[in-house]
Amino acid sequence: MPKQPRSRGVRRLTAAAAAAATLLVGVASPGGIALAQHGGEGVIAGRVTADHGEVRALRVKARDTVHRIAYTVYTRDGGYRIHNLPPSTYDISVIEEAFESPTVTVEVRAGGTTTVDIALAALGAGPEQGAAARGASAQRNYGGGDADDRADEIVDFDTLYPPHPARDVMLRSCFGCHGPAGFHRRGPRNENGWRRAVDRMFDVDGRVANMSPGVPQVTHDLVSVEEKELIIQYLTANFGPGSQPRDLELDPLVRDEETLSRAVYIEYELKRGPQRLLSNGAPPRGSIHSVFASLAEPGVIWVSGNGSNSIIRLDSRDPDFETRTRELWIENPDNINVTPHGIVEHRGRVYWVELTGDHFGELDPATGEMKRRPLPTTGAGPHSLWVDSRGRFWYTYFASAGRIGRFDPAANDFTEWEPLAGFSGYGIVVDRQDRVWAVGLHTPAIFMYNQETSAWRSYPLANPARRPAIDANGKVWAAHYFGNAISKIDPVTGTVTEFELPLKDGNPYDVWPDADDNLWVENGIYNALVRFDQATSTFTYFPFPELRAHTPKLDRDAEGTLWFTLRGPSGPGVAALKPNGNVPREGASAGQ
Repeated sequence: MPKQPRSRGVRRLTAAAAAAATLLVGVASPGGIALAQHGGEGVIAGRVTADHGEVRALRVKARDTVHRIAYTVYTRDGGYRIHNLPPSTYDISVIEEAFESPTVTVEVRAGGTTTVDIALAALGAGPEQGAAARGASAQRNYGGGDADDRADEIVDFDTLYPPHPARDVMLRSCFGCHGPAGFHRRGPRNENGWRRAVDRMFDVDGRVANMSPGVPQVTHDLVSVEEKELIIQYLTANFGPGSQPRDLELDPLVRDEETLSRAVYIEYELKRGPQRLLSNGAPPRGSIHSVFASLAEPGVIWVSGNGSNSIIRLDSRDPDFETRTRELWIENPDNINVTPHGIVEHRGRVYWVELTGDHFGELDPATGEMKRRPLPTTGAGPHSLWVDSRGRFWYTYFASAGRIGRFDPAANDFTEWEPLAGFSGYGIVVDRQDRVWAVGLHTPAIFMYNQETSAWRSYPLANPARRPAIDANGKVWAAHYFGNAISKIDPVTGTVTEFELPLKDGNPYDVWPDADDNLWVENGIYNALVRFDQATSTFTYFPFPELRAHTPKLDRDAEGTLWFTLRGPSGPGVAALKPNGNVPREGASAGQ
């Protein structure tokens, strides 16, 4: 059996480590640090030290044990401050793989500053190792593999995947889905083992991502029979029986203390609905996927429960854990997990597509009533969803159906196009001119459909892409899950510009603009969200508040906060990043 990954979340000190930890806990008096006076909120502040290694932008987490909301900030010059905390009981710890941290429980009072100093015990390599390959995440559920703690050699990409005609085919048609950590962590296998794994991708009943049968993940329109055989032999030669366990060498992640010290991640635990059994006699596994920040109800975040057979409503402005979450089960005749995936809100109603259920769904939040409409193509895995200005919904299929579709509620009908044989759609958006933009896992291009002229156009990219987005100036962006870059397409000139991320062999998953038109990139192999500043063409890495984390989709609310799903110690939750949110609110005193 593969080695289990380290548990996520708060670590408790061993007896030896506890001896090295020094704690100072107190509430500042009026004669000491000035008290915060705004909104009845408090502050937690202190210093972090370590018996070995550098304390540089380490993550300090304060988990409100009553409201079950966690706040994570970064140290600066060894100190930290967490502003704007509701009065409650908090567990405080440092979240870093290179250190073991105590967990300190404190009470935060309105208008007060609670001091918590924490001494850490180093666990071997110091934090300068950054996103070392052994500790990096590679999302096996999203085309990658588990971090391989067996690896006794760390090598560069060309050593791990030697140049070969088979590799050329894989770079074009495989790595766009599997990413830079997609194959070596799935071995070793003999030839029959690799043949079964590769054949599954071409099987109409391969059940990739639990989709219903009908459409393969890859077709011979994209990878010929001869090329498929070449891939099988290449994988067997490099990751067959007796092959040495090796992993990908990554760059160290040097954290920008000044920038990170202003940021705060906020994680909301979810109170889930009553557990129900599916037709197989088991409950759904409970995972969640995409988010959409409500336009109709500020503070509400809609979530697709891809492993939960549900649509979830989170009211982030409700501090009460018991009442802020509402989970709505998707009834269906077969009583399966329909795997709701892409999700949007339009005119107060919520819409989604079902990766397994092959339906287009609609929810009226006021009544809880749901409608499900069957899609024209079955077994192709409806994946992404967006809505144009005319209220028509556009979607892609995850498998290689070659199709992009539209649902027109006014006419109550579906129309589908085939821009490319074997196209596997992995993201779709619509711009202000109602032009539709889509990308696919196996195709190094972005496709645009002009509704006015009924014409398709493709823009070549260096690699297949995921998750397109549109910035405030109408430029279209896409992330290269393999290729370590994001691309910008100018619809006016047709120019495609590529921006490579500074840390090598990254796996950008999603890209989304913020209120200042920076682009945010999910980069799970470095366990971080990455901000790209268009004005300066610079990248800044914001390590996730959890270890080995990943999120598949970002969204932004009207206030500029970034929202996404993230798994925490208590299970799947919803998280927010406020890049400049760890400062006193306007009107607060200097004590904050």
